[in-house]
Amino acid sequence: MELWDEVIQEVNEEIQRLRLSLGNGSADDYAHYRQLVGSIQGLEWARINLNDIVKKRIFSEEDEK
Repeated sequence: MELWDEVIQEVNEEIQRLRLSLGNGSADDYAHYRQLVGSIQGLEWARINLNDIVKKRIFSEEDEK
């Protein structure tokens, strides 16, 4: 599951970059702030749901063996 670990690591790093950017006050205006927050929420949603899907697939494959 090395590929999956790389994907999750990249997503986590991007979330961290966005959080740092937001925390450092890089949002030029409220619209930009909302965009940054929305990006963080979207990435977290994707990470959680993709992780659930991968786990279900792995457990389903193990049950079939």
